[in-house]
Amino acid sequence: MTTPLEGSRLERMEREDCPPEHLDAWDEILRTRGFDIMPNVFALLANSPGAMAAVTPVGAHVRYATDFDDVLRELVIMTVAQEMRCEYEWKHHWRVAERAGASAEMLGKIGTPELEAEPAPIGLAVRYARLLTQNEPIDDAMVADLRENFGTTGFVDLTIMIGYYGMLARFINTVVIPVEDSYDDISFNKVA
Repeated sequence: MTTPLEGSRLERMEREDCPPEHLDAWDEILRTRGFDIMPNVFALLANSPGAMAAVTPVGAHVRYATDFDDVLRELVIMTVAQEMRCEYEWKHHWRVAERAGASAEMLGKIGTPELEAEPAPIGLAVRYARLLTQNEPIDDAMVADLRENFGTTGFVDLTIMIGYYGMLARFINTVVIPVEDSYDDISFNKVA
């Protein structure tokens, strides 16, 4: 039974709405992310069960199956969220970043030149996230630095992670997914 979600352009799908051939994908989202209840983003993505089943394993890979440091990964994700002005991702990943050990000072620098000036790999990764999200040119020197810091596999995984969270932010912003009530009211960082 679909559930209206106040302010959203789509209804929230529930497990019983999911076609049988996509129930394993639904359950895998809950398992890999450690949820008992499907977050709004995935419940609305389930309006196309095939898209949900195809897209969410990419997110699971970049969050749980790469060698990235947890704090670095969250700073990159939050850089994408800030650039895309995606409040849902911003608030969800702020909490994840805190649990991963990101300091308040570091979180306060997201989207600023100060964070990009941090030594590699952090400064390099968040600068790359900003440039890629804004569709700015990426020069050969940056790609070489990224490959040197993360290896070829890490460079590919980082690029896919930035693209995945950019795609998710576009979906969230377009269908207007409200942040669940249990999330703090954390504003985007002010960027000079």
